[in-house]
Amino acid sequence: MPYPTASGLWHHRRMSKRALALTAIVCAALALLSIFVFDRHLAQTIHASALASSAVFVQGTRLLDAVSGRTLLHNPALSALLLGGSLVGLGLLGCLRDRRSYAARALVFTGGVQLATIGAGYALKTLFGRLRPQEAMAHGWEHLWFAGGNSFPSGHVAFFFGLFLPLAYLFPRYRVPLLIVPVFIALARIDESYHFLSDVLGSIALAALVTLFAAMLFGRFVAPAAAARR
Repeated sequence: MPYPTASGLWHHRRMSKRALALTAIVCAALALLSIFVFDRHLAQTIHASALASSAVFVQGTRLLDAVSGRTLLHNPALSALLLGGSLVGLGLLGCLRDRRSYAARALVFTGGVQLATIGAGYALKTLFGRLRPQEAMAHGWEHLWFAGGNSFPSGHVAFFFGLFLPLAYLFPRYRVPLLIVPVFIALARIDESYHFLSDVLGSIALAALVTLFAAMLFGRFVAPAAAARR
């Protein structure tokens, strides 16, 4: 059996289970810190700046929502589940045709992770009831949590990181271009005052945790492409 190259090992390790665990821990810790230290000041600063609701972020988010099908249906919750459900369905059909198909397994893994991330995100929104920055600035900062809001964690970020983070795990060689879209969405949600920094970080931590759990649960069934070829 050929030995893996140093390049292959480097790419594999950069998006390993350990990297996912570290991402989840660091983002969760930063989210907690941001809640107590950065959120309010950062939200007010961005809202008062000339960069608030930049056309690049507004139009870019609309385009990505349309392309991903996130705004395809009238029901936002069902629209958010449409892409992940489609990926799982296509993957299962592919597995029925060829159980050895890595592409089919990758579709099931990616769609499943996204669905689980979105579902967990909606459950946490209901649990915490946090107001959005724009709502807090309009009505005061006294009752920010458990107020019937849906800011924490970010649903948009859960959707896109829940989609692209498992892909980055499966195909570590392309992790940088794969993460451009979810990072853009994360910045856009903060810029448009729809979410606090901690909302975004919380969703990234959630997506990393779900991806890690799925990778551990399914093991070599979804080994990263660099490892699967050995």
